[in-house]
Amino acid sequence: MKKALIFFPILILVLLGNISPVLAQNNQSSDVVHIFFSAGCGDCWPYVEDVLIPAIEKYGISGAKEIHDYTTPAERQRMSEMIDAIEMPRSIADSLYAFVPTKNGILVILGHVPGNLIEEALRLQNRPSKMILWQPKMHGEPTEYKVWAWKGDVQTFSIQTPIEEALKSLLNSGGKLPAGLANLSELLPTVLVTGLLDSVNPCAFAVILLLIAFLFTLRQSRSRILFLGAVYIAMIFIVYFAIGTGLFRAIRLSNDPHFVAKAGSYLLIVLGVINLLEYFFPRFPVKLHMPTFIGEKTQQLIQQASLPAVIGAGFLVGLCTFPCSGGIYVSIITLLNAKTTFSWGLVYLFIYNLVFVLPLIVILLSLGNRMVAKRWASWEREHSLKIRLWYGLLMVALGASMLMWII
Repeated sequence: MKKALIFFPILILVLLGNISPVLAQNNQSSDVVHIFFSAGCGDCWPYVEDVLIPAIEKYGISGAKEIHDYTTPAERQRMSEMIDAIEMPRSIADSLYAFVPTKNGILVILGHVPGNLIEEALRLQNRPSKMILWQPKMHGEPTEYKVWAWKGDVQTFSIQTPIEEALKSLLNSGGKLPAGLANLSELLPTVLVTGLLDSVNPCAFAVILLLIAFLFTLRQSRSRILFLGAVYIAMIFIVYFAIGTGLFRAIRLSNDPHFVAKAGSYLLIVLGVINLLEYFFPRFPVKLHMPTFIGEKTQQLIQQASLPAVIGAGFLVGLCTFPCSGGIYVSIITLLNAKTTFSWGLVYLFIYNLVFVLPLIVILLSLGNRMVAKRWASWEREHSLKIRLWYGLLMVALGASMLMWII
């Protein structure tokens, strides 16, 4: 039993360990200038050839320069990994990216920055180890540019303002850190509320109640019930977190994180409406339930009341819970993609999943006798339809609020 208890933290560490090699690999120093833009951008290559590269070489960076078309999946992923490696928020984005390694760090050039500003930035003696120089206007004469150095907010300056003066103003402004902590007051409450909302899930509730009630019929000891219940919950956590991590990686390859966030919000509204239709029209053909054959298989595993069987049941429930309530999960993942960095997004996802399984933990700890277990099971059967009604209403309200106030 002790070996089994050690098994789950190891699984989580292995899961998290699979994330770190990419970031570690991209944090290694390189003298190569990487330039990313779309091959369909008619103004990008002339800018790169006539302005960007000459400005970089004038400073003395004459090493290799790699040009990438980020519309291809492989190059898009490569660019996304480089962005994550330097902890650059996805809210800072443009049609052209240039990662210029310098003696003390990296200068990221976004958009079509005038050559003289690039030269000024590279010549700065007190330049931060990480700095973004950003000019989003593609056509006509630019009138302003933006600077960010992983401190304070992104600031906009007149095109006539010297870089040294702009940087001094930026660093003296203080403020929150957009790279992660700046969005804490906005994202953490959202993550906590949506995680709790997602946890009110008839699929997972019904199966844990079935598990506990069945263990009581077998006259298992309370310690055995708690152990197997903890194993079951741990498996749901691991599977759900793994699904979220995979989705987060995939969504980060999107060209427009705000569009993806909006699409996730609309998906949440649609799934909420389906829940409402099921409540008001029980014969509505589309239902957000665990597939029948999966439910039967889960019951078969639970009836074995063994450790491997409970692990299998937790895996199936965690996997099949996603279609049942995945709209909320997808929406919060797309929101994290648009609002924060990759590593901070993983932290928020971890918190989300802890909150997601919290009610299951409370139920498990509170079921100390058969009468309580039977009452919980009876309550779940009697109110499952009403739960679906409120679940649908909250999903629609959450999706609409994300569209109006957050995204």
